[in-house]
Amino acid sequence: MIQMKLKNFIISTFSVIFAIFICLIIANIIFIKISTQKIFPRSLSGSLPSILQTFNPDTYNKNNLQNYVAIIGGSYAQGGGDAYLTGKYNYSITHHLHNYDNKNYLIFGRAGSGSISAVSDLIKIYKHTNLPNMIENLKKPSSIIYLIYEGYDFEANFLEYTSLIKTDEKINEFISRRINENIKLNNIDKLNNIFTLVPFLGKMFDHLKSLFNKIIQEKELSKIKFLFVERIKKLFGHAIILSDLKEDRSGYNNSIKNNKKIANIRPLQGAALSLTNPEILIALKVFFGSIKYIQSWSQLDKITIVYIPSPISSYTWNEPIIYETRDKKEFKTISNEKNNLNSTFIRDKINNYSKKNNIQFLDLTDYIAKKGKKTILHGPLDWHHLNNRGYKIASNYIIENIEKN
Repeated sequence: MIQMKLKNFIISTFSVIFAIFICLIIANIIFIKISTQKIFPRSLSGSLPSILQTFNPDTYNKNNLQNYVAIIGGSYAQGGGDAYLTGKYNYSITHHLHNYDNKNYLIFGRAGSGSISAVSDLIKIYKHTNLPNMIENLKKPSSIIYLIYEGYDFEANFLEYTSLIKTDEKINEFISRRINENIKLNNIDKLNNIFTLVPFLGKMFDHLKSLFNKIIQEKELSKIKFLFVERIKKLFGHAIILSDLKEDRSGYNNSIKNNKKIANIRPLQGAALSLTNPEILIALKVFFGSIKYIQSWSQLDKITIVYIPSPISSYTWNEPIIYETRDKKEFKTISNEKNNLNSTFIRDKINNYSKKNNIQFLDLTDYIAKKGKKTILHGPLDWHHLNNRGYKIASNYIIENIEKN
């Protein structure tokens, strides 16, 4: 009798486990399918696993992905800005490029990435697609466009260098070590690569946990209701920047010269203003070393560097200009002249490197500044990134100037 009960218990347990496993597989298949469709909510796309974030934007031909252009970089490559926040369908430079020539463009850029991460993200996602999963195996890209942003990317490079370089380690050794560490796939990576729904649900749980903690801390019912309502509105595509809900903007006084409409702008990003020239040179070496690594990996001659100016470099501001420091905990002031000296210093170094290494360099600074005299290309929600007009203008410049095959 006991043996029969034990046998039935074991059979029931395995049946439940098997049923859960089958349900997980079916749910995972559906999840992967809908994550690359228009119906997938924009507000949830940032919680997708990295591999699905690349295939989520509609910037490629889903039935013919043999040759593609890889877009790498940080938040500008990812498409951050007002167009993304307000739910516009074509929210990035990459969307405009795809709409122009209908070629395949895959976005490997992720917000906050320095040069090492920008290169690593491409290689790691390429490796992920070639593991067993339900996503099409990628070949190496036919060409690469690197969107480098002067307002944050060089500071990210320098911060990673100073934080993680080992004693007596040469900078090229540091770059190779960091990239190799980033692209190594462990068993958890491989498991999540098959069941992409699991890490997504994990992020959803973290979001709910954060909301729950905030609700516990609030004592007023009206504020608790506000937290719920704002998140529901965001889920349905409204432009809600949750991290800035309590931000006091009354003390901001950045304003564009001879433009009365643009005033009380938050502290801005400039041309690596938190770095000295020797520190900028280190950040540039990290950038150049990362470019060299991706050239070697891809075996490509066709790599284009596109330089995105910061908001301070894009307009003439009334002085003093308030900018945010590297750690974003304090604000300092700068003049137009000093910022432009930094910008010119960086761009000259990249231009010289590009010429020596036969890499096309597209510098958008003068073009953006010229267009910015007629129309505002940033904000009004996000003054760190180009808005929809800005991205369209930037993509037009790339289309007109990039070397064709």
